[in-house]
Amino acid sequence: MKKVILIADDSSTMRKFVSFSLKMKNFEVVAAEDGMDALEKLSQTRVDLAIVDLNMPNMDGFELIETIRGSQDYADLPVIILSSERSEATKARGKAAGANSYIVKPFDAKMVQYHVSKYLGTGDE
Repeated sequence: MKKVILIADDSSTMRKFVSFSLKMKNFEVVAAEDGMDALEKLSQTRVDLAIVDLNMPNMDGFELIETIRGSQDYADLPVIILSSERSEATKARGKAAGANSYIVKPFDAKMVQYHVSKYLGTGDE
């Protein structure tokens, strides 16, 4: 059974790029345009990992991660932040919210695939 990855990013271009790179590694992808949409998708679909942008409307990535960590169903869900924010303070805040990894944009597909594989395996099932 394919592993399912949730991508929460308000940029449709970013969602498409990340989705494409993960589908190439045989992962299934669920896309959300903001934190609220991500929570709705989490309530409807079993997800194995989340990739979260920090700057989104309606609910930012920090609040989304904190909500995920407070959930019984997803408290242990691996979460990767994918953000253009590069300050050490922001990275520390992301880790404090409960993120497992932090990737700074711009990035290449192999970097995302590496971090996902670190938590879920290669995706070549």
